[in-house]
Amino acid sequence: MRGQTTRPPLNSSAEPTCKQLAKLSSVTADLPEADLGYRLLAELRTVSDQLDAALVSVLRELDLTVPSANVLWHLTPAAAPPSMSELARRTCSDPSTVTFIIDKLEKRGTVERLPGPDDKRVKVVALTAAGAVQREKLVEAMTQHLPLRRLSPREQRQLHRLLSKATSIV
Repeated sequence: MRGQTTRPPLNSSAEPTCKQLAKLSSVTADLPEADLGYRLLAELRTVSDQLDAALVSVLRELDLTVPSANVLWHLTPAAAPPSMSELARRTCSDPSTVTFIIDKLEKRGTVERLPGPDDKRVKVVALTAAGAVQREKLVEAMTQHLPLRRLSPREQRQLHRLLSKATSIV
């Protein structure tokens, strides 16, 4: 078993803690440099998993699912309301899935469908006042629990620049 790393066991009766998830990322430390792409992907997954674990209670408190939180995240109050198809594209979801999520959010009074400004046949999705408050709480919770806050402001700016560069290619 020399050279192999084992994953620490997770407590199956509860959500994994951020410490447990951080230990999982140490698996990548022993990989050779040739596997740098895998190591980067593994670290990004770990950050994502840590954020998901931290947000479980927040989503429960806001009575949101991960998909509905994802939709709210993409409804920026300062921007023009997106069409249903644009929202599906932004969330990398099937349009029927977005319709299902919007139906639920609309029943709760979080969002509303409005006629498109250029084409009345197109529906755009806008946050209601209650939806804007809920989104603000969601964004605040997400940024508070962000594991990358452990980085210095300079490191955060550098990482932001690199991630922006990487995602602009996609």
